[in-house]
Formats: sequence, C-alpha cells, structure tokens
Amino acid sequence: MSPIYYDLSEQFLSSGVRFQYYGIARTVMEVGYELARSPADVRFVVFSPAHERFFEVSPRIGAESETGVCDPNIPNEAKPMRLRYSFPEPHKLRDALHPFVHAAVKRICLKRWRRAVPEGHVREVDLSGQIVVSLGRPKMMADYLVALDNQNIRMRFVPLLHDMIPLHEFAHPRQSMFARNYAHDNRIVIEHAEKLLTNSIFTKSEIEHFAAAGHLPDIPEVVPTPLPHELRETNEQVDIEIPQSPYLLGVGVMTGRKNLECVVQAMLHLHNQGRPVPMFLLAGAHRKRTVSYLEKAEFAPIKDKIQLILNPNQASLRALYQKALALVIPSHMEGFGLPLGEALWMGTPGLAAAVPALQEVGGDLAEYFDPNDPTALAALIDKMHTDPEAYAALKDKVVRNHASLRSWKDVATDIIAAVSPEPTGA
Repeated sequence: MSPIYYDLSEQFLSSGVRFQYYGIARTVMEVGYELARSPADVRFVVFSPAHERFFEVSPRIGAESETGVCDPNIPNEAKPMRLRYSFPEPHKLRDALHPFVHAAVKRICLKRWRRAVPEGHVREVDLSGQIVVSLGRPKMMADYLVALDNQNIRMRFVPLLHDMIPLHEFAHPRQSMFARNYAHDNRIVIEHAEKLLTNSIFTKSEIEHFAAAGHLPDIPEVVPTPLPHELRETNEQVDIEIPQSPYLLGVGVMTGRKNLECVVQAMLHLHNQGRPVPMFLLAGAHRKRTVSYLEKAEFAPIKDKIQLILNPNQASLRALYQKALALVIPSHMEGFGLPLGEALWMGTPGLAAAVPALQEVGGDLAEYFDPNDPTALAALIDKMHTDPEAYAALKDKVVRNHASLRSWKDVATDIIAAVSPEPTGA
C-alpha cells in the first residue's frame, strides 16, 4: 500500500511546556511514538509556514525525545510565528493589511529556520495524492490546507477531530470570536477530508449533529478511533513532593466547562456538614482565573486543603495518579477525557461527571455524579474517604479489569486500519 504520512506539525508549531504533556499535543506525540514503532510504512512530516510546504522529518522517540515519548526532531529555535491564513468573515482593514503582515511574518520564520535547521536535516516532500493523517488542532490544519490550496496541492487528508464543544455557542445569540473561528477551521478541515476520524463515539455523534443542523458542511465517512486509557512510563524523574495523607486529584480542572466549582463546593459542603475533607491536588498549567476563584472568601475554611501542582512531567503525573485516593473529573462536557482513562490505567478509582464521553471512557469502572450537584459528589468523596471496604472493592475492580483498557498501540493500530484500503477478495 501507499505510505502513510503522519503530521507532527502540532508539536512543531506549538510552544511552551504545557503543550508537551497535555491535550492534543500529547495525543499527537503518543500516537506518533506507536506509529514509529509499527511495521507499517509510516513517514513523518511537519508544515513549515516559512516555506508553506511540508518537510519529512525523522522523529526522536523514547529516551531520545525531549518529551520522553516523541518529538519531530527540529530545534526549538526554528519554531515559527503563527498567523492565521483565513478568517470566518471579511474585514476591510484586516484583509487589506494581512498580505503585508503575512509576508513579514514569513520572512521572520524563514530566518529562524535557516539559523536553526542544519542543511540536510529534513527534506521537502510533495504530498499531492498522498495519505496524510493529522491529529492536531483544527486551526493548525486549516492554515496549511489553505496554503496548499493556493499551490493547487491536494492531499488524501484524514484528520482526527477531538471535540465540537465550542460549536455549542451556536445556541447563543452572540457567539464568541473563538467559536466562529473554530467553526470556520472545522469547515475547512471537513471539506478537505477524505475520511474523518474521531477520538470517541460521542464526538462522532456531535459532528453528525452539527452537520445536520447546517453548522458544518456535508461530512464524509466518520470512523471513531477512541483514545486510550494508557499513561506511558517514561525515563523522567519525579520532580514533585507527593503528600502522604489521602488526596483527591484533578488534572487540568478549571472553572467553567471543566467545572472546578463543583469540586470546591463539594469540599465546602463536607466541611459544613462536619465530615472529613481530603486534600485536593490540582495538576496542570497556571490559570489566573483558577487562582482568583480559589481566593474567594467563602472558600477560606478549606483553602489549606487545596494544592496546585504546576506542569508536572509525565513521571510526576504517574506518581500523582498512583498515590491518589481517586481522580475527580467534573466536566460538563468532554470530547474524550484522558485523565479518567489514565487514572483507571494506574489502578486509581475515578469520580466522573455523568456525561456521555466520560461514561464512554469509564464504563462500569468509574463512579458517576451529576455535575450540577456538588452534594452528590460530596457523598461519593465521603464514601471513598471513610468507607475502607467500599473503597477497597472499587479499587480491586479497577485493577482486575486492567486488561480491558485501551493502549496507545491500540489507537495507532485502529488509525492504520482506518486509512488502509479494504482488502480485495480472492
């Protein structure tokens, strides 16, 4: 069969430590690692805005990688400035200035590339008619698809879409600019796709819903390739101090959709009822709105029970999961929910909001609560914290069912199968 070109542009175009271990960049590197180790003919590419072309790269994997898993093996100094290639609506002044700004940014990017990338380190590749798989963010994909359209280059494009959450703003009279850009980028991606992959069955249903409502264009075949539960072991060192007392863990939980409010209100409810309140460790990137929320006077009685763990590496994250009483993931909506899967992989019970994607990830191994009812979460926390027999039974159930959980290798295998031609009959 033809080679599969796997897009590592998400890692090349992103910057900052928080992109190394979380979210979409994490998915790109984990699947990249498994594809690099697979027997399939998989090659790796990145899009360079400096050249408006793709380059084939030789990724570093495992111990050689700066992430401990996989990276595109391009010096960080070559990371380009990003500028959108297209917009959802016309704007006279912006549209008049954009070509000049774009040209200036392109020159800066080219200068960075020439300084940082050794001659012969990568090679330009023509992807016309080639199978290209991308798991990146729609805004990254939309930019290079527009750039390639301008050069009449058409790939056999197979993207994986992670969620349609911002499109729910279509229910409101005044949509945010982010929601409009998100819809615009997804339209471009879908219009160029030969086939769509999704990270969950729930995301597939979301795409079909928004396409039927006219918010997305007609869609090609949609194939769910659910993300895994696996949290890979790396050669990094644990660089944080883990509390000895029982604690709940939250990973990337913020206010708003991620619903930090539910966790804190549940803890406050336990305090007001005279029940023991476990520690809550919140791991992830620094968020000003999270810090501001936790500083509210009403949370003073439990403030000393909440600890922020900023940007833990993967070894530290594994240790946090392993020693946690339970993971709490209270989101009103998710496209998948990696932290819940990772907790189960590490043998740690999960307390999850009763929403479709999280129920898809947790199955009958997680405990569920109404994300709009902090008292329901409080009851689960209290049971976990004060009923040793019930807790031991749940933890044993999680451990006994480890073999049923999905790995990153399973995801890579499913992607290869989805983009490979159907076998012909004898």
